Amino acid sequence: MLTPLVYPEGHVPGRYAAFPVSPEPIFGPDELGIYKSAIDDLSETCTRADSSARIWEVLQAWEARLFSRGYHFLQGGKKGWGMAGAVNGSSASGAEIMQTQNAGKLFACNVYSAREDKIVSALSREVPGLTFVPKRDSDPMDQTAADEKKKYLKVWMTEAEIAEVLGQVSHLFYTDDRVALYTASWVDQQQWGTEAPDAKQEGFGAPAPDGITPETEMQPQQPESDRPAVREVTRAYGKLECKVPIYADKQAQMPWIRIASEENINTLKERYVWIDDKIKGGGSVGSGDQLDRTARINVRLAVQTSTVSGESVQQDATETFTWFRPSQYRAIKDKAVRDLFFETFPDGLLVVHAGSEFAMCRNESMDKHLTILHPKHGSGQNRRAIGSNYLPMQKILNANISLLDRYFRSTVPRKFHDSEAINSEVMAAQTNDPAKSTPLLLKAGQTIDGVTGVEKVPTPTSGMFEFVQWLIEGAPEAMDGASPAMFGMEDADTFGATKLNRDQALQVFSMPWRRICIGLAKAAEQAAECAAENRIANIAFNVPGQDKLEIELSKMQGSALCYPESLEIPQTIAEQEAQMAELLENGKNVAIYQAIAQDPRNLVEFGKFPSLANLEIPGLDAVEQQQGEFELLMQSGPLDNPQVAQIQMQVQQAEGNPEAMTPEGQQALQQLQQALQQLPPKISSVSVAQDGSENHEIHAAITLGFMTGAAGRKLKNGDEEQRAIYANIKLHWQEHVAMSEKLTPPKEMEFKGSLSIDLSKFSPEVQSKVFQAAGMQVSPEEATGDASLVPHEVVTEKEGVDEQGIPVKQKIAMVGKGLR
Repeated sequence: MLTPLVYPEGHVPGRYAAFPVSPEPIFGPDELGIYKSAIDDLSETCTRADSSARIWEVLQAWEARLFSRGYHFLQGGKKGWGMAGAVNGSSASGAEIMQTQNAGKLFACNVYSAREDKIVSALSREVPGLTFVPKRDSDPMDQTAADEKKKYLKVWMTEAEIAEVLGQVSHLFYTDDRVALYTASWVDQQQWGTEAPDAKQEGFGAPAPDGITPETEMQPQQPESDRPAVREVTRAYGKLECKVPIYADKQAQMPWIRIASEENINTLKERYVWIDDKIKGGGSVGSGDQLDRTARINVRLAVQTSTVSGESVQQDATETFTWFRPSQYRAIKDKAVRDLFFETFPDGLLVVHAGSEFAMCRNESMDKHLTILHPKHGSGQNRRAIGSNYLPMQKILNANISLLDRYFRSTVPRKFHDSEAINSEVMAAQTNDPAKSTPLLLKAGQTIDGVTGVEKVPTPTSGMFEFVQWLIEGAPEAMDGASPAMFGMEDADTFGATKLNRDQALQVFSMPWRRICIGLAKAAEQAAECAAENRIANIAFNVPGQDKLEIELSKMQGSALCYPESLEIPQTIAEQEAQMAELLENGKNVAIYQAIAQDPRNLVEFGKFPSLANLEIPGLDAVEQQQGEFELLMQSGPLDNPQVAQIQMQVQQAEGNPEAMTPEGQQALQQLQQALQQLPPKISSVSVAQDGSENHEIHAAITLGFMTGAAGRKLKNGDEEQRAIYANIKLHWQEHVAMSEKLTPPKEMEFKGSLSIDLSKFSPEVQSKVFQAAGMQVSPEEATGDASLVPHEVVTEKEGVDEQGIPVKQKIAMVGKGLR
């Protein structure tokens, strides 16, 4: 049995330097003792693996990153890539390199980076939509976990800055090809402050149950309300930072994975305080990783390889995380030690080095924290990056532009003259003015052409200019597939044709985008699991511009899987606005479009468009209000109606009163009983306004949409508690519908049809009333006329709507005696 590491007195992980947390205990070099040699052997095996292939992929990625930064004139050596043009070789200073390159006219026409900017922008313009689903649909715990993790997605995307991670992945796809996403929980008081653990949660580093003892009462204790906050962090690493077995085709075949990066030595000393006196500047796990370290520093600092041994070595050290699968314990020859590793680290082994010093290890599975991505299909781990095809063309472009530049500078014709006929000093002192003439003394038989001349020089062919133009405009499209239509630079007759061309051009990058979607979905799944294991407090989070989230860690303990909502490259905001405008315009003629535009649930989507950001959208506040009320409605079932209890008490008091036997008392008691029968026994837990201060129609529509949606259907068919919540939401909907009908009663139904009346059958008084109802002022005296007059028909038409809002027309025809 191994004894876990106990932090030094007063040390709190994450207070002054970020630290990756885990519920698993950690073991330092002192705790491992003689077993440390087994870890050293495993680490050395990883260091020496695929040495030749590793050097080759490091040189490839190193060169591509330097080209991305604009450093194109390179020279190779034993120490890797260095800047060309140094007069003193690898020991040249930056000033010497710049002076030499300027003197040699070594100027890069960096089309490679220009293409990168466009392609990276296209791949990272929108974070892909993700969603969680329960691993087992029939398991209520998994269903609850999926719902809670859906809310956590917004937290992770904001706190982990996934938009920036997406841009970094796209950049590495262009230069490196392989990307490793590393997701873990970190504590960092300097960045995120502190947080108090929930009472029901056993937080990281919880005190022992025995409390304060005589041995610990004088030791400084971290207050419960002053613990470093925990966040989930996702980082993207390329080939220079991530080392894997190159022969493997996918992550499941990798027995180990290593991630390395440079950190300030003081930061590492604070992070691994138990070995602070051993951490030195520079150094990697083994000598085989020195080229990787040199490449990383050279790319970041853009210095010669020799200067890496300066301040970088003194102030920085390489921090290395290496994960081993349990199968690798078979390399341990001692069976007792091997069995100890299988027992102590059953999920896998994480080994951490600070510089060349072993810092710690713990039980940790690589598949719960790492995701390996490639933009293209292929075999092995050293595949083509997106920009690989164009990199050689960039070298050709630089060489040809340099050649053209030399043509322009060296083919300027020089002028000659006879030094006896023309005085050079006098000519140099005179100005070249068309209004002036220069006297010249010629000998007999001499001409001006005989004493002066112009050098004959070669003329660049037009084909060279065309070739350079093709290298800038035609070759990139042919090499990386990013046609001008992809960036809206291709003319078309109509907007629809332009959009179609652009969508087709984007399909070239559908494969990298699909890999990005799948990779981020896996990282989100890992982040949610890390949060459920390592967070010390429930999450209260305000999504910028949206609602407030309350996430309970206890509900995230179930199993849920994360998937992309779509694998299609998303539309830009401008495209979405144009599509929405087209939908509204066509809504006049297409019923389904009109229904979509009128559905209040879509007001939230309208509010996201930048062009509407500063406008008040009618009804949007009501939508957001009702969406916020769902959090309260889902906390309990319906409540007992307090009015029912009040009236029941009044009924009991009335029945016990002697006056109840009187007719008046019986009438009052009967009214109370009728009122009791009309009241609902239950009401929703969120009260509905009894006046027009709320938009009841929108509240009812949003609630009905929730009930018929996936969340509502699950509540309706769930367990007893979930069905009670559904009943609470349904009551809330009914109360809004009832109040809406009360405030806006339906219009009275008007009579519709035709009615023919023979007014001669009625008395003059009745005839007068009929005429007055038709809008004609006829007195009874005027209605009694000569019966011999020709009958006259009076037709009256009225229009209106019935209670369903359907237009109706009323036509009344009346026939009577002739009118005077």
